[in-house]
Amino acid sequence: MTANPTDEAGLDPGPGRRLAVIFNPTKVVDDRLFAAVSKAVDRHPGWQRPIYLPTGADDNGRAATQQALRLGAELVLAAGGDGTVRAVTTVLQHSGVPCGIIPGGTGNLLARNLEIPLDYDRALDIAFTGGQRRIDLAELVIDHDQDHAIHFTGMAGIGFDAAMMRDTDDRLKRVAGNVAYVVAFARHLNSRPRRMRMRIDDGDAREFKAVLMMVGNTSQLQGGLRLFPDARPDDGRLDVLVAAPTTLGKWARLVGAILRRSRDPEVEYSQGSKIVFELDRATECEADGDTEGKGNHFEFSVKPSALLVMAPPPRQ
Repeated sequence: MTANPTDEAGLDPGPGRRLAVIFNPTKVVDDRLFAAVSKAVDRHPGWQRPIYLPTGADDNGRAATQQALRLGAELVLAAGGDGTVRAVTTVLQHSGVPCGIIPGGTGNLLARNLEIPLDYDRALDIAFTGGQRRIDLAELVIDHDQDHAIHFTGMAGIGFDAAMMRDTDDRLKRVAGNVAYVVAFARHLNSRPRRMRMRIDDGDAREFKAVLMMVGNTSQLQGGLRLFPDARPDDGRLDVLVAAPTTLGKWARLVGAILRRSRDPEVEYSQGSKIVFELDRATECEADGDTEGKGNHFEFSVKPSALLVMAPPPRQ
């Protein structure tokens, strides 16, 4: 795989607006991306030759995005999976620089929720000509560690969901795609409920026993499955799901409700701009598919309209 040289190599990037491409070499496995970007620049005049900045073992895309901003990028393309998109958007928040998404992962959840095609050429056309849509960014602070706040655009989970993501086999995911998540899901069906307290905004804390604790900025999983029926990425709120399926029958009802795009009466749905979970013991969490360690205190909040994303207009 070879990338075009950046203008840091001393080459004249040509006239026009500056474009940066942040790409994940483990997700973009051939030269199709570079060829597609070059063709897109030809189709949409007014842009310089792209600056290509790869992610790496020590940088999931944040340092590359910071470099793109230093170089004066007026559009940043995130090419990779949900982790790459999350890193790029974390840096771009409140910058005024729009993000174009070129899906290259297994989940591609933000792209799916914004109806960005999974095809390179069509996604690039939207990145260059779609509207600038303002969407929210979610923040997670674990155990009051504000200096290491975590940001995400899609969904986060505590307990069951985090364990499932942790145990999803990356090799199987590359070969079989979403089947890897199904295998990991089955491994944790015997998870036991945990005691927790939940507080939304300025309301009183409520106590639950829960297996599944999730917070969403978007609604859809792969295949059009809606985990959060009312979630929208631009409504200034986060959606919450708390459930305690302890038998195969209860799990089946929960999955069936998601497939039917209906509600399971045993699932607690809520909305708010700030959600706090307190658990009786240290528990794992994940954000946009990346595990983020353990904690007892999880504080979620929303940053309304923090991101500019190139996307089709939302359906009414």
